[in-house]
Amino acid sequence: MDMNAYLSMFIDESNDHLQSLNENLLKLESSPDDISIVQIIFRSAHTLKGMSATMGFEDLAALTHEMENVLDLVRNNKLKMDEFIFDTLFKGLDALDAMVQDVVGGGTGKADVSAIVTNLKAIVNPDYKAQGAPKGQTEASPEKSGGEAAAEIELDQFQISVLKQSIETGHQVFHIQVTVQETCVLKAVRAYMVFELLEQSGEVVKSEPSVQDIEQEKFDRSFSVYLITQQSAEDLKARIENISEIESAQVTVMDEESIAMLSKPSRPEAAAVKPEAQKEKAEVKPAAGAPAAAGGGAAVTKTIRVDIDRLDVLMNLFSELLIDRVRLEQLASEIKRGDLTETVEHMARVSGDLQNIVLKLRMVPVESVFNRFPRMVRDLAKTLDKKIDLVISGADTELDRTVIDEIGDPLVHLLRNSLDHGIESVERRVEAGKPETGTVNLRAFHSGNNVFIEIEDDGAGINRERVLSIAVKNGVITAEQGAGMTDEEVYMLLFAPGFSTADKISDISGRGVGLDVVKSKINSLGGAVSVKSQLGKGTIFSIQLPLTLSIISAMLIKLGSEKYAIPLSSIMETSIVRRDQVHHIHGNSMIEFRGAIIPVVSLSKLLESPDFDELTENETEVVIIRKGEKWAAVMVDEFIGQSDIVLKPLGKYLSNTAVVSGATILGDGQVALIIDPNALIK
Repeated sequence: MDMNAYLSMFIDESNDHLQSLNENLLKLESSPDDISIVQIIFRSAHTLKGMSATMGFEDLAALTHEMENVLDLVRNNKLKMDEFIFDTLFKGLDALDAMVQDVVGGGTGKADVSAIVTNLKAIVNPDYKAQGAPKGQTEASPEKSGGEAAAEIELDQFQISVLKQSIETGHQVFHIQVTVQETCVLKAVRAYMVFELLEQSGEVVKSEPSVQDIEQEKFDRSFSVYLITQQSAEDLKARIENISEIESAQVTVMDEESIAMLSKPSRPEAAAVKPEAQKEKAEVKPAAGAPAAAGGGAAVTKTIRVDIDRLDVLMNLFSELLIDRVRLEQLASEIKRGDLTETVEHMARVSGDLQNIVLKLRMVPVESVFNRFPRMVRDLAKTLDKKIDLVISGADTELDRTVIDEIGDPLVHLLRNSLDHGIESVERRVEAGKPETGTVNLRAFHSGNNVFIEIEDDGAGINRERVLSIAVKNGVITAEQGAGMTDEEVYMLLFAPGFSTADKISDISGRGVGLDVVKSKINSLGGAVSVKSQLGKGTIFSIQLPLTLSIISAMLIKLGSEKYAIPLSSIMETSIVRRDQVHHIHGNSMIEFRGAIIPVVSLSKLLESPDFDELTENETEVVIIRKGEKWAAVMVDEFIGQSDIVLKPLGKYLSNTAVVSGATILGDGQVALIIDPNALIK
C-alpha cells in the first residue's frame, strides 16, 4: 500500500480529531463528572491512535495510547479527573499537535515525549488513585518562605512516585540549588532565565519557594528545584552558572534510595478533607441565544474535502468568464441586436448565479479560526492567575478563505491584549466591585458587504491620559496635538509602531509589538480596525473586513484618458463641487459637506495623471469616501458606472504606489487600476 497516497487524508483527519479532543477536554474541565464527554474524547483518541499506527507514526501512536489508558480509567469510574490530569492531557495534545505539524512539514513525526509519558503512567499507577491529585505540583505550600533551606522541600507521595518512575525509565533526577549574587538587583529576572533553561532541559517537578513567589522576588538569594532530565549534571551546572549574576548552582544526583527518604507521612486531617469542585479559571460559554449542542435530531450534512488549490483554479476561470461577460454586454449594447441582447442578458443572469455559488464555495465559517481560542484563553488565564470566561457568538459567520487564513494572528494579538492588559486580577476586580471572573466576548456578524469581528472585555478600560503621556514621551505626537484629539483618536495611538503601555515585558503581550502588526495586516486585507473604551468598564476592539477579496463591486471613473475603479464599500455618495465651494486652509483644499469640513483629495496629483487638470471648469465631480469616522472628497473627471470587477494583484510592479491595491481587466480589454480608499485618508 502506498502510504503517501493516504498522508493528506491522515493529516486532515488528525487535525480534526485534535480539534475535537481540545474542545471536548475543555467541556469536560467545566463538567468533570460528565462521562458522556469522556466517551467522546476516548473515541477520538482511539481513532487517532489507530490512524497513527497504520501510517507508521509510532511516537504518535504510543503517546495517544498512554492518554487512552488514562481516559479508559475515567470512563469506567476508576479514576476522577483533577487539575493535574487535565494539565497532563492538554500537554499531551500539544505534543500530538506538534508531531502532526512535523509530519505536515515533511518530518517523521518523532518527538521526545518521555516526560509526558512518565506523568501519564504515574496517573494510571494505583498509587495515584490512592493518594489523589497532587496539590500545586510545581508550587510550594504558601506558608513556606524563600529564606528556608532547600533541603526542607517537601514532596507528596505522587511526586515521589513520578521521580522514582523517571529513574526506572532511564532519566536523571537532580536536586538543584541556585544562588544569585548578593549584588544582583533583578533577582526575579535571573530566576526566570534559570527556569527557562531548566524547562528546556527537562521537567521541573517541585520548586521552593513557589514559582509565583520567585517571580515576585519573595526569596533571599537562593531557590531549589527537583528536575527530571536526560542531561548530565556537569553540563547543567555549567549552563546555569553561565547565566549572568548567578553565583553558584549545586546539582545533586538523586537515586531511588534518596528519593524514598524524602517521603513524609501525610497529615490525618488533610486526608479527611473531601475535595470540592473548583471553578476553572477559563471556561467557554455559548452566547445567549446560541443553539444548544445537538441532541440527536440534527440533520446530517454530507460534505467532501476539496483541495483549496482547485478552488483557486475555479475562481480564476470564473474571473476570466466574468471579464468576457462584461465585454459581451458592452458589444451587445453597441450592436443593438435583439436576439443577441436577450442571450447576453440570460448569460448575465446565469453567470450571476454561478458567481454566487463560486464565492460561497470559498466561504468558510470564522469558527475555523475561533475554535483555537478557548484553549488559548484557558492556558493564558492560568498563566496570568486570572479567572476569565470566553463567550463566542456568530461563529457561523462566513468569510472568504483568503481572509480567514490571514485573520488568525491579528485576533490572537487582540485577545492576548485583552487578557493581559484588559481584564484585571481577581483582587483588583473585587476591589472595584466587579465579579471575580472577567468576561471576554468574541463575536462576528455581517453588516452590508462587510463582516465585523469584535473583541469586548469588561476590564479596566484604556486610560486616555496615560496613553497620551506615553505617546508624547515617545515622540509619536506633540502635547498640543494630543490636547485636541478625541478619545477614539487617542486610543488609535495604541496601534503606532513600538507603542506599549505595559509596565513590564511579559511573554503574553507588552513588548511594544503586536497592535501595529494587527493594523497593518487588517489594512492589507482591505479592512479597518477601531477602538472604543470606557475607563473602569472595558474595551471593544472592532475589525471591519470585506466579505471576499476576489470579486467586488466598484465604481468605474475616468481621469483624462485613464480609467480607475473605487470599491463601492468605501463610497458614501457622489456629488458635484463648484470652484467657489473649495476653500484653502493651511495649504489644504477643503469643502463643506453635511455640516462638516472635509479634505479634497487630488487623485490626479497622487497618480501623476498626464492629461487631467481638476477644476479647469467651474465645477467637477467628486466621490465622497469614508474610512471609519473620517471623510474625504476625491475629484474625478467622469463617472463610467458601477460594475463587478475581478481583482488582479500587481505584485512588485507598483509596490511603491500606496494608493493602488490591484488592477482589473474591463470589458473593452483595457486595464483599470483599483484605488485603495484607505490610503487616501490619513
